Amino acid sequence: MLAWAAPVWAAEVPRATSAFRAVRTDASVSVDGTLDEPAWAAAPVYSDFVQSFPSPGAAPGERTEVRILYDERNLYVGITAHDSQPELILQSLGRRDDIPPSDTVTVMVDSLRDRATGYLFSINAGGTLQDARLTEDTTEAKDWDAIWEGEATVTKDGWVAELRVPLTVLRFPDAPVQTWGFHVRRQISRTHEQVDSTVIPREANALVSRFADFQGLEGVRHQRALSLTPYVASRFTASRESVPLGGAVSLEPSADVGLDFQASLASDLSLTGTINPDFGQVEADTLLVNLSTSEVFFPEKRPFFLEGLELFQPVGAQAGRSAQTLFYSRRVGLEQPLLGAVKLVGTVSDGVQVGLLNAVSMGAPALGGEAERGYRFQWERPLHFGSQSALPRVVPPPMNSFAGVLRAEVAEGQQLGLMVTAATPLSSKCQGHPLPDSPPCVARGGQAAAADFRLRTQDGVYAVSGQVDASRVSGGEAEGYVLRDGTRLRPGDMGFGAYLRGGKLGGEPWRATLTYEYESPTLELNASGFQPLQNQQKVSAHVQYGRGSRWGPFHELWLGVRGQGAWSTDSRGLPLSRGVDLTLEGVLPDFSTVTCEVGVETGRRDLREIPERGLAYELPSFRFATCALETDPLRPLSFTLDGYVDRTSRNGVSPGRVGKSVSLGASWRPMPRLQTDVDVSYEATQDGPRWTGETDDGRLLFAELVPRFLTLTFKQLVVVTPRLTLQARVQLLTGLGPYGPFYAARIPEDGTVRLTDLQPVTDAEDPSFHTAALNLNVVARWEYRVGSTLYFIYSRAQEEPLLEGPEAARSSLPPHGLGRGPRSDTVLLKASYTW
Repeated sequence: MLAWAAPVWAAEVPRATSAFRAVRTDASVSVDGTLDEPAWAAAPVYSDFVQSFPSPGAAPGERTEVRILYDERNLYVGITAHDSQPELILQSLGRRDDIPPSDTVTVMVDSLRDRATGYLFSINAGGTLQDARLTEDTTEAKDWDAIWEGEATVTKDGWVAELRVPLTVLRFPDAPVQTWGFHVRRQISRTHEQVDSTVIPREANALVSRFADFQGLEGVRHQRALSLTPYVASRFTASRESVPLGGAVSLEPSADVGLDFQASLASDLSLTGTINPDFGQVEADTLLVNLSTSEVFFPEKRPFFLEGLELFQPVGAQAGRSAQTLFYSRRVGLEQPLLGAVKLVGTVSDGVQVGLLNAVSMGAPALGGEAERGYRFQWERPLHFGSQSALPRVVPPPMNSFAGVLRAEVAEGQQLGLMVTAATPLSSKCQGHPLPDSPPCVARGGQAAAADFRLRTQDGVYAVSGQVDASRVSGGEAEGYVLRDGTRLRPGDMGFGAYLRGGKLGGEPWRATLTYEYESPTLELNASGFQPLQNQQKVSAHVQYGRGSRWGPFHELWLGVRGQGAWSTDSRGLPLSRGVDLTLEGVLPDFSTVTCEVGVETGRRDLREIPERGLAYELPSFRFATCALETDPLRPLSFTLDGYVDRTSRNGVSPGRVGKSVSLGASWRPMPRLQTDVDVSYEATQDGPRWTGETDDGRLLFAELVPRFLTLTFKQLVVVTPRLTLQARVQLLTGLGPYGPFYAARIPEDGTVRLTDLQPVTDAEDPSFHTAALNLNVVARWEYRVGSTLYFIYSRAQEEPLLEGPEAARSSLPPHGLGRGPRSDTVLLKASYTW
């Protein structure tokens, strides 16, 4: 197949006509943003930039000059960004890895020269740094983090950026003469210009493959390096139970020591590890109430798992949002303490990438396990000192999590891959050879494997990617467990899945994508991965027409139509939904962006609404419309506005209803060192009657539910210097879920509960609810030397006392007694030092 496809995928691609050149220096280079060392004067100047936006192909409005030096340990890049109006250069400051809208330069390096992967280093005029890994030619893994330096200064003629990137950060072949790919991009905030060192049209669906050659690197050898980052953390937590339950306060001091390490084994192979890690500085997840029948995806935020995470993601997917993700790092050590982990990532031969990750975390306690209080040494956590309240009296077996991936570039634009994952309880009775008379294994694990491929033309216009995967359940009780759709899984059961996505992904004016997904009823990737649904197959097609450059008054405009249909994959083959929608995406003349969508969905059935019964439940058809507007983020005050409205069709006893949601956000930057963000959202959507339970005589109970939620979020960022920041975040969520009127239905013989089967009842139990919660986080971060950081963190988690039933249904949306509910206050001081 690959040989047949080779001529098709070898489409001609534009290459850069000029190359970057570097000059070796033996003199010391001070990274201060001035380029005043004599070595810089000897470096050749690259200035052949071209505008990519808003007028592709036009000459830049300002001149940009790039100079490159290197020595045996570092790569140095000096960029002089000339500006005829230096007083208007936007120097907004931000946290490390979060550059605000501003004047920025970005250096991108393809050190393996595989035209698919690389590294990105950005610095703005205020000196804020950001880095990322580049994968699959166009994907930016912004969560990747490296130790490097950069400084910027504003001059009377513009501004200057100076970067020092250690060669140990980059992966490159072992060769006496190196030829890399290199690219520089500049953002000019005043004119909204994006200028590039090589022409890369916005509609091209290509990036790394278009980099210019980077020559002049000779005698550069891999430096075997080992960095150690020990840390010490002290935490004090004060918790108070709900006032109606007595309001008792408990105080829990604790302390941890741990170590992060990184070893560069070869020029393109690195080993990283962590022992008793502490992630107290990581921002808390967004508060929400999940009323759906599937799990909600949350992004990974812990530093150890972020680096190299892109290699473990499904092909053609970003940030783990594929419906079939074998490795979801939040399964590891999030609910229970992570004891240690090690990760090997890199290239073992030309075009062959490998990733191995193994982690050990404490096992999840059995339901009803009683915690033990008091202080003593813990063999289970030898580097932690604290109360035993986090541990059950009978400590469950630890869980070992493993993920391995191998991907090979068999030809340019042609990639094959294999991946395996396993979640294994570390106990003999969970591994098929229990001791005599030992208690049964209650800890569940699982294994999964997948083969994937990606084909892509050299110009990036056409691409197809796919995956075939399988899962196996292990551990747990012999009778197994039941998934929400009624499928029973026992130890040893296997499931299968696949997806395929391809089409014309770049170019203009036409684009088209066809996607197919298949998940068997017994596919279970959630032991190590993320799989929100199973027992489903889905086909979708998306066609777009538009321009990635100026079209009439628009800087960019795309119109699209999308159609989709879904069916169950069990023996019934039930239709689950079908729908069509129209989309519009555009950049307005004032550089605001607008996105609108209207559509209809009909023939809807849900296999998970009535849990564990294997019944299909009919849902009402609905029509919807949504629009989002974002004003120019380069303005000192910018806004976002999202609106959504839908209407369900009348069906049986369920009347047609209107649902709606709206959110308004504002971002204010009165000065470079301050940024204030405020977001307010209100939601009152519905989806017809919801299942609430069963009666003693076996009838199914349902009730109308129109939940309302109000969320207020406030963020404040103070940047003293790019290395010293203070950030505060407050989120208040309040929600009201009134149920009623109530209905009942007999279980039908054909296994499908229709809305016309529902009959009104008056004696059903009312499950209405009212909830409110408050999260507060304050993080002070000081990078007192490169790679070494001091943190001070204060956090509060608070919620109102439980309110359910008729009393909740009669209540209003604002919080009730939030100050009387349980709360927890934590102060954390953490220091790390990198050798």
